[in-house]
Amino acid sequence: MIGQQIIQLHEVDSTNNYAARLLSERKLAHGTVILAEHQTSGRGQRGRSWHSASSKQFTGTYFLKTDFLSVDHLCYLNMTVALAVRQMVQSFTRRKVSIKWPNDIFVGDQKIGGILIETNWKNGKVEGTIAGIGINVSPVHSVAYATSLSELSGKSPEIREVLGVLSAKLNTFYALLEQSGFQLLKEQYESFLWKKDEEITLEERQNPVPFQGIIRGVDQIGNILVERDGVIQVYRNQELNFEANYSKVKM
Repeated sequence: MIGQQIIQLHEVDSTNNYAARLLSERKLAHGTVILAEHQTSGRGQRGRSWHSASSKQFTGTYFLKTDFLSVDHLCYLNMTVALAVRQMVQSFTRRKVSIKWPNDIFVGDQKIGGILIETNWKNGKVEGTIAGIGINVSPVHSVAYATSLSELSGKSPEIREVLGVLSAKLNTFYALLEQSGFQLLKEQYESFLWKKDEEITLEERQNPVPFQGIIRGVDQIGNILVERDGVIQVYRNQELNFEANYSKVKM
């Protein structure tokens, strides 16, 4: 059962690093979650740092046993975690919660959380997964386009309340992953894609000239499909910049 075993830490460099150390010593059971009040060297996408202060953020890492999953289906693992986190956030607000491809969680045009997934492969299978999840619980003033659960709900949820809801959602979507419900996961993931079917401003990171594009979905390995000048183009993770569309105003 995901979330049944909890390791609570006061301070750690990174919950993902801590999980990796335990995993190397074979001291992690499936579904274990590691929580930290303070994370001094947390990591996000593209190597960005993610520092957390007590009660300000939910900072947790889940270990998921995924040896039933082939490398070809790795993107569905990302969809599983992203859908669970999105649904958890949605339980705290009536505003639309979306997944900004590939694995950030947005409310409107403001970021509320992110996911960092690290995997161990063995013989063509995804043997195990370390899924780091960061959610803003209280306002984060250092990021102009951020929002938080307390701003959305009018109250500041307890970390254990967030954990309980998140673990329940993860159990639901993980069961679908175990049952090879890949098409359903993909359909649900696409239905919650941020800015899907809207014309937005994008940049290629290797050629940072703004262009107008329309997100149409993802392909079978998780790459994003963008319509540009009437033609569908395929982009891999970290090849696009979306920041021109972020809201800089607290709502």
